[in-house]
Amino acid sequence: MPKVVGHTPPWLCRPSPGASFFTRHPSKKPDGRTQNGNGTEYQGPQRTLARRDTEVFAVVDNQIRWADLATLKAEWSPKRKPSTKKNADADGNYYRTLTVPVYGQIKQLVISPNGAFMAIVTVHTVHIAILPDRSHLSSTERTPLRLKTYQLGPTTHVIPESPVVSALWHPLGVHTNVEACIVTITADAAVRVWELDRNNHWSFDRPALAIDLKKLVDGTSSDEDFTPLGFGKNKGFSADSFDMEVASASFGGTARQGEDAWAPMTLWVAMRPGDLYALCPLLPSKWQAPPATIPAISAAIVPKLTAVEQDYSAVEEVGDDLIACRQQYEWLKEIDNQEFMLDPFSESGILKRPSNPSAIPRLQGPFQFDAGEQFDDLEVTDFIVIPAGLDTEALMTGEDDEGILEENAQEGLPFTTICMSTSSGRVHVCLELDGVEGQWLPKAKANTFTTPLSEPAELLLVESLDTVRENLREAHSWPTFTSDISSRYSFYLTTANNVSFISLSSWVQRLESELQSEDTSGSQFRLNVLCDGNIALREVLIQLNESDLSFPEEPRHFTNSVVFTDYDLGQLLLTYRGSTPQAAEISEPQNAALASFSQSLHADLDPTTSQTLPPIQQKPRRTPYQVPAVFYADEPLKSFIDEHVPHRHRPSLQEPVRLSPSTLDTIAAAHRVLAAHTGLLEKAAADLFRRCERLRGEMRDQLEGIATVSERIKGVSSHIGEDGQRKEGSRSEDALNQRLDATKQRQRDLVERYANIRTKIAKLGGRPLSEKEKGWIGEVKLLSSSVEKTSENQTIQARLETAKSIAEELLVEVKHISAEQPSAPEETTTVSVSTPSQPKIPQKLQRAKVADAMKLVDRESAVIDAITARLERLNSSFS
Repeated sequence: MPKVVGHTPPWLCRPSPGASFFTRHPSKKPDGRTQNGNGTEYQGPQRTLARRDTEVFAVVDNQIRWADLATLKAEWSPKRKPSTKKNADADGNYYRTLTVPVYGQIKQLVISPNGAFMAIVTVHTVHIAILPDRSHLSSTERTPLRLKTYQLGPTTHVIPESPVVSALWHPLGVHTNVEACIVTITADAAVRVWELDRNNHWSFDRPALAIDLKKLVDGTSSDEDFTPLGFGKNKGFSADSFDMEVASASFGGTARQGEDAWAPMTLWVAMRPGDLYALCPLLPSKWQAPPATIPAISAAIVPKLTAVEQDYSAVEEVGDDLIACRQQYEWLKEIDNQEFMLDPFSESGILKRPSNPSAIPRLQGPFQFDAGEQFDDLEVTDFIVIPAGLDTEALMTGEDDEGILEENAQEGLPFTTICMSTSSGRVHVCLELDGVEGQWLPKAKANTFTTPLSEPAELLLVESLDTVRENLREAHSWPTFTSDISSRYSFYLTTANNVSFISLSSWVQRLESELQSEDTSGSQFRLNVLCDGNIALREVLIQLNESDLSFPEEPRHFTNSVVFTDYDLGQLLLTYRGSTPQAAEISEPQNAALASFSQSLHADLDPTTSQTLPPIQQKPRRTPYQVPAVFYADEPLKSFIDEHVPHRHRPSLQEPVRLSPSTLDTIAAAHRVLAAHTGLLEKAAADLFRRCERLRGEMRDQLEGIATVSERIKGVSSHIGEDGQRKEGSRSEDALNQRLDATKQRQRDLVERYANIRTKIAKLGGRPLSEKEKGWIGEVKLLSSSVEKTSENQTIQARLETAKSIAEELLVEVKHISAEQPSAPEETTTVSVSTPSQPKIPQKLQRAKVADAMKLVDRESAVIDAITARLERLNSSFS
């Protein structure tokens, strides 16, 4: 778990240059949360913060600002103000404004993987901006820079149409300085794939592939028309308008090494009611395949097709699973027949999308999970997909090169993990166990599928946790996820007033080791323990407990969080709300034993004195105080005349005051404006006063703790006089030495006990059971089952008595038979029998048989005695 070593650094607080980056212009009116085209209040994600290395892009006053955090930190000095303003503009701002011809409020900024393009998303429109290089942006010129932009689909993403929910850069698309691939998803479940080319402006007008999920969910053939309805066409009413209202979308992977091969080409779409759908494979006409993608898909498709064909070899009918496998094989065969075109900027090969079976995949889902009583609260806002790990054993079957296996190997579960957030701040962690593979609808002329309908699939819900307290929940909250840089099983959740870190890494490591273990004895019990315990570890990094003291018109919701990892910046989590930035400096705990030592420090002391010791004072963790924006705002009366006084009444302001209705209206309007401003000033001053009082109280507690420790030190040193001898009446040195020796002995006993317990645990779970131990367990189970299987009329005691009597009779009979046998000399090999018809038996063989019978009787007697002793113990325990 990461630890917060500091909150918003000084170089991001006033009056540093970094604070001006998020501060709005005083002459501009705050925008707040805008509305949709139909007049309703906007409800959607706020992703107005983006990063490119150490560069940050933010939306302030509906303008895109750019700054380099490393430069902002370098310009700040704790001792003196910057002496030069060569990197600042006339107002002393160390940022640059990027102007774009965008209509409406900007809601999302999405930067392409190579940093050459930036998608600017409003409620209904999408613009693609060409980002200049960092050296061009960081020049000494600080005038606003107009970006080269293209509107994406001028007749597609327009105000009368459905709002844009997500804009995703395809992880397998060809991304260069000229070409790119982006996927847009609207609220009416329309998915469009845009293959952008700066040399072909027509690529920005129409999508290369458009799919209406409401049509595709009921589709029966790949020859049908799944294109969304065009601009201005009546769509009519359908129940899917509510059940399939898109909340968010995400690709299943990022094309990294160690991921499942199908993950980066799978588009997951989450609906507001909680259903999830998957499109696999969704590819552009040109896509780049990582080195292990095609071999991994081949290793999965070919053996599966062989096994399914063997199952249907004796059956005349052809099943749907066999046809699906053949479709995957045809799709893979067309890829293998292509010639790889190497990308000069990467090691991936560029391929063409197979045309067979179809360019539009089958819609898989809906994927649902049983939330129980929490179903009424299920209103999905965002989700994150953690792909399954790559099956390296199947990939490297028959290969001798172990270096490739180590390169592609990566920790991870063999199934997909999906985490969904709701509007109330609750996070649901689910597992998709079956896996998502490429599927297509059949051709109309083939007519081979029986019922190609989408069947619901179950998700395994492993945990649901709340990230927002009940008294801090906002009315219009839209939590969003941010992936962690260090681990793919860790992420950040940003709500209206806090940012939390959630990690599944420790649980995934334990579960992965259990699934890969060769010893399956007790596996079910250990899996139940893993799933019943805490799965996700959560820590709140940023929390706003107090009311927002900024302007009422400013947003009351955090924008999305971004994480920076740099040598100069360290690991920094950044977000902002209104004009106030919020950050957290994160560091991994290096001294984990220090906390446990401080907690167990008083346990080794004497019980009579440990009650009087005060607890160790810890440093209080809270966000630092930031000056409210109202203190830096201009006086509202400066712009009062231009906004509230009509032109026909302005000449009268230069004349003596006359009692008239117009003068009364002007004074009343001025009073309303001034009263609102002074009210905010009073709240900000009261908040500062409360903080000062709390600080004084905390300082008083710290001083009292220091005084207590000082008295203890004086009490120890007061037993020794100026001459170095112990004073009379003080505790003797022998008593102190005895106490110290007792504490050391207690510590040694604890260490020895800990070592013994650790050794026992290592013996229990560190190695598999031997054959002797397994046989002993089976014998105990057989004995317990034989003891428990008793009839109603015959008790265990009666069976014991019967066994004893039979044993005694056998012993008497054996003794009687042995006594009747005549003794003969040892050299006689045969003995004559009275009946001539019976065969002659050697005497040695008779004695050997009798000895074996005696050993068998002794062994049975020992078993009976052991059973008797056990039954006596059972009777004593039951009584």
